Amino acid sequence: MVARTTPPPRAAAKEPPRVARAPRVSPGLEIDRALRMFVAARAVLRAVPPTASQHGEAWDEVLQQIEEACLHRPMAKDLGAFVRARVVLEVELDHDLHRRVALPQDLAKRVRRTLRAVDEEVGELRMIAAPGALRPSPRLMAGALILRQPLASMTVSSPFGVRTDPINGFKRFHAGVDLGAAEGVMVYASAPGTVVYAGWQGGYGRHVVVDHGDGIRTHYSHLQDLFVKVGQLVDEREPMAAVGNTGRSTGPHLHFAVTHAAGSFLDPLTLIDVPLQPEPTELAGSEGVPLAMTR
Repeated sequence: MVARTTPPPRAAAKEPPRVARAPRVSPGLEIDRALRMFVAARAVLRAVPPTASQHGEAWDEVLQQIEEACLHRPMAKDLGAFVRARVVLEVELDHDLHRRVALPQDLAKRVRRTLRAVDEEVGELRMIAAPGALRPSPRLMAGALILRQPLASMTVSSPFGVRTDPINGFKRFHAGVDLGAAEGVMVYASAPGTVVYAGWQGGYGRHVVVDHGDGIRTHYSHLQDLFVKVGQLVDEREPMAAVGNTGRSTGPHLHFAVTHAAGSFLDPLTLIDVPLQPEPTELAGSEGVPLAMTR
């Protein structure tokens, strides 16, 4: 029995469940647009005295827009925009400090906060693009794919979607579910597949990625011990690791995520025990196109 803090919506009985589309404007496009406006404003402000309030207003606008973009579900194609945001913010802040531009007293602190949010998004997107995960591999077994729960008993401590970050206290998009469990509890493969990553992954600590074919992958983070290696075939419910507290974590738990070939994260709680059958015509070469699934 799975304990859920927020029950996932049920699909209509006669309609197949479909993966949610990305936002109409992706976070990456929002960030690139904000950066273009910021750089254009900065070009105009070169002729303005460094004591003018317009300098701070331009910073307020770009920081607010980037923070808002971090509340949306990221996709793999957004990675470049987040990297560009880090470079532009660091370079422009350094430029203003050297010019002794009159900026709000808390600006440097706010920039650092926004950069932390950007780095967290980069970490999420790196997880999608783990080695071996850039191209969909074929299914190893015929029939619909069914994802099972990765723990013998699941209690959701933090659901998928926008939440208050437990470490910094700011609103952020949570691209998986946190499952509370004691350190050392066994973590199982959610379905048959191939291990494409097993090792350290930044804030996710010890981390395992399993490719189940046709672009569907499951991700297991903050692990204590790993019992699998890259290239290993695993069966459904095969022990792969133990729950831990590694990486950016406030206590023992399993961060469980699901991604698909279009480069987006899916809500794991809506997929467990649901037969999934990707449609190859939509899967191939997808750029934000939803992955169709049928019961």
